[in-house]
This record gives sequence, structure tokens and C-alpha cells, in this order.
Amino acid sequence: MKQTTRLGVIYLVFFAFMIVVNYLSTTNVGSVANQEQALIQPAGFAFSIWGLIYLLLFIWILRIFFVNRWNADIYTRVGYWLPANFLLNGMWIIAFTQEWLLLSVIIIVGLLLTLIVIYFKINRLDFRWFDRIPFSIYLGWVSVATIVNIFAWLVQRDVTTFLGLGEVPWTIIMLLVGTLLAVIIALAYRDIFYPLVFVWAYAAIFAENSMTGILIVTAICIVLQLAVVLFVLIKRR
Repeated sequence: MKQTTRLGVIYLVFFAFMIVVNYLSTTNVGSVANQEQALIQPAGFAFSIWGLIYLLLFIWILRIFFVNRWNADIYTRVGYWLPANFLLNGMWIIAFTQEWLLLSVIIIVGLLLTLIVIYFKINRLDFRWFDRIPFSIYLGWVSVATIVNIFAWLVQRDVTTFLGLGEVPWTIIMLLVGTLLAVIIALAYRDIFYPLVFVWAYAAIFAENSMTGILIVTAICIVLQLAVVLFVLIKRR
């Protein structure tokens, strides 16, 4: 069995594990997320992006069985980071639904790190347009989810202040930090999909929130994110 075929089989096995765990825990994830919501918690519709992420990842995996040697470089470079990511994804769902929020924070940070490695490995190669899209969207969403997960853990622990600041100013700070991250990645890698995920997530945060200050900052962030998307599109043309 050649290396790419072996990788494809391994990817499918770990992908199936992640999907099964996800399917069995979908309602539990929603119920836990809705308990004692942090101010940065997005509205429920935002989480539908997981369906798109899983679909794109599945298509990306299936391509491995039909690529030639040149295109296979992407897969060999990604290697076993992807099954590690799928494993962490499934473990995060288990930890989160059991309300082991500190453990879920540790796992999602590991999940984020594996995605960063995969994203940078792909960007070092002469990739085609679809090689990066699933991971741009996946990385964008997990970037936001990591911030939300940390806030959820702090809310569960009844941590009302940190470094002298309460939840509202920290929410505003993290909204701005997230936007800065989206702008940096978009400009550095000419990636429009990464910031578009932030637009989606921030729109859901806007829909779920009722605090004027947070609403204003969120709206400004969305405008900035859309502006950088437009700028990158113009530069790419």
C-alpha cells in the first residue's frame, strides 16, 4: 500500500471517530454551551458551520485517493497531524459535554495548535485553491471557539475579574484581538476565508448580545473584517 493510500485510510478512520462522537453528543454540546453563557457566546446558528467544516474535510480526505505524485506533497506534508487533530476534536466534545471545562480548554488549545501546524505546512507549499480552504475555515472557527471556551470556563468558575478587569472589558479586548488576528492572517497569506469565519462568528455574537458597548465593538470589528476581505480580493486580482 503506497503512503498516500495508507494516510487516506488513517484519515478516514479518525474522521469517522470524530463524526460519531459528534453525532452522539450534538444536543449535549448545545445544552452545556447555553448554561451560564459568557458575553462572548455566539448565537446557536453559528455552530452550523461545523457541518460545512466536516463536509470540506471529508472531500479533502477523499481527494488523496485520486491525486498524482505532485499533488500528494500536500498530504505527505500534513502527515499524521490531521488524525491527531481529529482525535483531539473528539476528545474535546467528550470533555465539554461532561462539563470538564478546564480539560476542554486544554484540549481545544491542543486542537488549535495542530491546526496552526497544518495551516502553515500547507502554506509553505505551492498549493491549489482547495488545499487550504477547509483548514482556513476550520482554523478560523477553532480560533474563535478557543476564546469562547476559555470564557465559558471562567464563567463556570465564577471568575468575575481578572487583572482588575471584569467580563465586559475582557470581552471587548478579545473581540479586538480576534479581529487583529483575522486581519494579520488575511494580509499575510492572502486568505479571505479565515476572516470570513470571524465575520460569521461575530455576527452570531452580535445577534446573541444585548449590551450596547459590546454590540458597538462587535459591529466595528465586522466592518474591519469585511474591509480586509475586500482588500485581499482586490490585491489578488
